[in-house]
Amino acid sequence: MNLNDFLKKARKEGRALGQFNFCTVEQLKGIALAAKQKKAPVICGTSARENEFIGTEEAVALVSEIRKKEKVDLFLNFDHGKDIGSLKKAIDAGYEMVHFDGSKLSFEENVRATKEIASYAKKKGALVEGELSEIKGSSAINEGDPEEFTLTSIEKIVKFIKETSVHGIALDIGNVHGIYKKMPDLKLERISQLLSFVDCFIVLHGGSGISKEDIRKSIKNGVVKININTELRYAWRNSVGDFLENNSDEIVPYKILSPAREAIKKKVEEKIDIFNYA
Repeated sequence: MNLNDFLKKARKEGRALGQFNFCTVEQLKGIALAAKQKKAPVICGTSARENEFIGTEEAVALVSEIRKKEKVDLFLNFDHGKDIGSLKKAIDAGYEMVHFDGSKLSFEENVRATKEIASYAKKKGALVEGELSEIKGSSAINEGDPEEFTLTSIEKIVKFIKETSVHGIALDIGNVHGIYKKMPDLKLERISQLLSFVDCFIVLHGGSGISKEDIRKSIKNGVVKININTELRYAWRNSVGDFLENNSDEIVPYKILSPAREAIKKKVEEKIDIFNYA
C-alpha cells in the first residue's frame, strides 16, 4: 500500500496517521520502532530547516533503509516547504509527500505556485498538501494565550482545493503550532463543513498539546493526518538533559542519545494509541 492508500483506509476506518518530525538518526529510529511496536503506518516529517540539517537525499536513504530493516510502513513528507525548488528536489529524491506552505502569499499567487508543485508531483506519484491560512505559533512551549486570528471562509478553501487539485489541506480550525498553557478551542465543525464540498485529506497541524478528547473528536469529524513536533522535541531535550545531569562525565554519544531514542519511541507510541491505531 502507498501513502494515498493508507490515508484513504484511515479515513474509512475513523483513524488518523501521525506525522512525526525528525532531523537526527535517533529521533527517526525512535519513531520507526514505535510504529513497528504498534503495527501502525507513520509519516516522518522534515521541515525546511530540519531538511537542510539532515539533507534531502540522506533523509530519503535513512527512511528507506529503516523501513526495509524494521519492516514498517514509513513515509516521508517535506513539512512547510516554501521554496518550490526545494520541494521538487525532495520529490525527485523520493519524498512521498510534500507540503507547500503558500499561506503568506496572495490567494492568486498561492494557487499558481501550489498548482505548479501539484502538477510536478503528479508526474512522480507524490502527494501534495496545501496551506491557504497560516497556522500561527511556533514549535515551543509558549507563554500566554495563543494569538487570535481570523479563520478563512470554507468557500475560499473549497475554491483553493478545486483550483490546485491538492490531495490534502492544512485546515485552520483555531489550531496553533506549539504548546500553550491554555490551548485554543477548536472549531471542529469546519472539518465536516469542508468535506461536504470536496474530497480532500484534512490535516491537523499543531497537534502537540491538544487534548486526547479533541484529537479524537477531530478524527471523528474527518481529520486523517495529525502533525506532532513540539512534544517530540521536548522529549528529546529533557531526556538528553536528564542524562547529562546524572552522568556529567559521559562523552560517548550513543550512551547519551540512546535514552532520547527511547523517549521519542514512548511519546510516538502514546500518540499512535490516541490516533486509534493501537
